[in-house]
Amino acid sequence: MATGRIDNNIGRQIVRESLERASIRILARRYNKTTKTIMMIIHRLTACLPLSTDIAKKFQPLWSGILVFDGKVVRVYDQLFKKMDQSKFTDDEKKWKHKMRWLCGVDFGTGDLPHYDLGESENMIDLVMYFKTLKSIKYPLVALVCDGNPLIPKAAKFVFGKQLIAQRCTRHFLEDLRRLLPTEETQKEERTKLEQLILCIKFVIEADSLESAQNNLEILKKYSATFKSPAKHIMLGMFKRSKIELTAHLLNPELKLPHTSNDIENLFKQLMLRLKSLGRFYHQDYARNYLNGWALLRRFTPFTDCRNGRKHRNKKSPIELAGCEIKNIDPLKLER
Repeated sequence: MATGRIDNNIGRQIVRESLERASIRILARRYNKTTKTIMMIIHRLTACLPLSTDIAKKFQPLWSGILVFDGKVVRVYDQLFKKMDQSKFTDDEKKWKHKMRWLCGVDFGTGDLPHYDLGESENMIDLVMYFKTLKSIKYPLVALVCDGNPLIPKAAKFVFGKQLIAQRCTRHFLEDLRRLLPTEETQKEERTKLEQLILCIKFVIEADSLESAQNNLEILKKYSATFKSPAKHIMLGMFKRSKIELTAHLLNPELKLPHTSNDIENLFKQLMLRLKSLGRFYHQDYARNYLNGWALLRRFTPFTDCRNGRKHRNKKSPIELAGCEIKNIDPLKLER
């Protein structure tokens, strides 16, 4: 097989096909190269692609200011870990030494990805760095939709101010409640009552209006008084502590906030389909550059299957929906 340097136009095509889910082995056969050569081509060219900060500066997108945010685990080989004393780590710790978090947000109004980066984890330092960069590109953050990690809104408010509205994903919260359901056969009756309690909470936090939520809250109070259960008190405590974040979409109806983080979850599903055949990255830079390329291409790729209230997005890319003129621009020819 040929291993020499390849023309940049062909190289960009290889990168494009890889980002669009072609496996390394398929690309090697298709272009008569070794898998190592294909990987080197991808690493070399993705290292030149513009970062989110470059795109913001060049195109100046007009975003909605409502960000649906989360982090996704990606497998990245840590070369330094080999030099450490392996006997001091548990099996779980060894696994997590080779995992990092890709931090990303979806602009709810346009579907664009204003900023994305690779971090060690969803810790305060990495989150603050993410939101500082988001602020530096002039993202007009008004509201944040995220899962139950309390560090996410804390970091965002640290950077953007305490006036920031935080909406906790109701779907994630309900899943957290369901994990508390008893599994023993002898607790079947209690489980049934707790399932009904969760349903009552769901009707409150996913109501169509504040008035409907208040009516459903009265029903929840009456029902919760009909039985005793340790799990019931835990669930109600979780609800009371998070009710402001769970109902931000009702308390701020003018913003038309989503109450779930489905936008970012759907994005991550697409990402995982792409990363499945890659396995893991063998260097942090490779991971960061490849994920940057994947996000960049997605920003310039038109939507095709949006439905209901988002039909107007079809045939337009996320960055076009953010008001940018991108006619005849190939994102893989842009440079940082």
